Amino acid sequence: MTEKALKTISAHNMFSAGDIVGVGISGGADSVALLHFLVTNKEKLGIEKIVGIHVHHGIRGDEADRDLEFSKALCERLCVDFKPCFADVPAEAEKSGESIEQCARRIRYDFFSKSGCSKIATAHNLNDNMETVIFNLARGTSLTGMCGIPYVREFYVRPLLDCSRCEIEAYLNENSLQFVTDSTNLCDDYTRNKIRHNIIPQLFEINESFDSTFSNCVSSLRLSDDFILQEAVKLLENSRQDNDYNCCVFENSHQALKNKIVSLILKEQGVQNVSKKHIDAVLHIVENGGTANLGSNVMAYAERGVLSFNVKEDVEHFEIQLEDFDESVITPIGTVKIERFFRTNLQNLNKADKNCLIDYDKINGKLLLRNKIDGDSYQPINRVNKKLKKLFNEEKISVKKRSEMLIASDRQGIVWTEYFGVAERCKINNNTQSCIKISVMGE
Repeated sequence: MTEKALKTISAHNMFSAGDIVGVGISGGADSVALLHFLVTNKEKLGIEKIVGIHVHHGIRGDEADRDLEFSKALCERLCVDFKPCFADVPAEAEKSGESIEQCARRIRYDFFSKSGCSKIATAHNLNDNMETVIFNLARGTSLTGMCGIPYVREFYVRPLLDCSRCEIEAYLNENSLQFVTDSTNLCDDYTRNKIRHNIIPQLFEINESFDSTFSNCVSSLRLSDDFILQEAVKLLENSRQDNDYNCCVFENSHQALKNKIVSLILKEQGVQNVSKKHIDAVLHIVENGGTANLGSNVMAYAERGVLSFNVKEDVEHFEIQLEDFDESVITPIGTVKIERFFRTNLQNLNKADKNCLIDYDKINGKLLLRNKIDGDSYQPINRVNKKLKKLFNEEKISVKKRSEMLIASDRQGIVWTEYFGVAERCKINNNTQSCIKISVMGE
């Protein structure tokens, strides 16, 4: 195990001189072996300090207390600082709506990130990687998912990822190291346990060297994935256009590259759990134009090969009654200035302004300021009556702007819109005595 772990650390540059390394220690076989290995090879690896980090999830009662005390005693014997974290995972999971496993993982990694260590070493091994790949395969995954657990992710490192569980157990025996067993690992209540107890043994029956062939297969997949990633990053950087992406840069690329580029873009934009469905939706609007709701409140827009994003605010339909016609009005999607002019000062307005004025006496009932609703239609000055959707398409108004357009309406319908101006029925003429001007001031 020692030789393999040292080779893995060197190949992936896991540690730097002076690192303070936090080791996730549960008391189980893998974490005990990792902690002992790092303490033994501390000087060789240039590690300045090692800290044992243990998370008590508040789940297994006396057994969890036992694991805490065992981990603490082990750190004391190895002259390692011990840093415990106490959490009530069931209560937190109920509050957050997560599963127990998801919540425990989130709390664990939150504590790791706040530990003050420059690196966090976790005891994931080759068998864990087998379980992960099989789990991803059963659930549906990409090439990246088939590569399994990464050796390095941000400041997390996995020195034992090339070591099998058998090799870890041999290391424990050679060094007379004790460990504790989590009883939940013995049942098949969790998907990973089913894979560990039922599927992997069957694969070893088919091929007794399955661990070796699995490792070779994953290494080959990683090489392919790394190559695609490198090419995708180059094209992605060339496609940047201010805060948007010029998709013409990669429109003729291989589909595998397109998928990877879009996946990288979506992660940049904060889309959670990027899937094939997300990628396909974005590629569809890149080719055809339009918009895609990607979840996590992220909206994608594509026009003429340019892809842009914004965080969608959940703005419900609103209506604001306008009564004082000399004021600024703040709405959920913008601020407008309302001004009233009378016949005596209309002559001071230029022609462009006059085409944006609403004849006050032609307003039918109360004047409302609102946002767009499905089916809206009206007749702008010197045009025929059309649905807003058709007007948007004719004038090539971006999808993003459409959702943020302000409208003034009365009992009869639309009186004015932000992009098309006053309705024909409400335009001013020589008989106009007073009128209303609406000016959009910004967000």
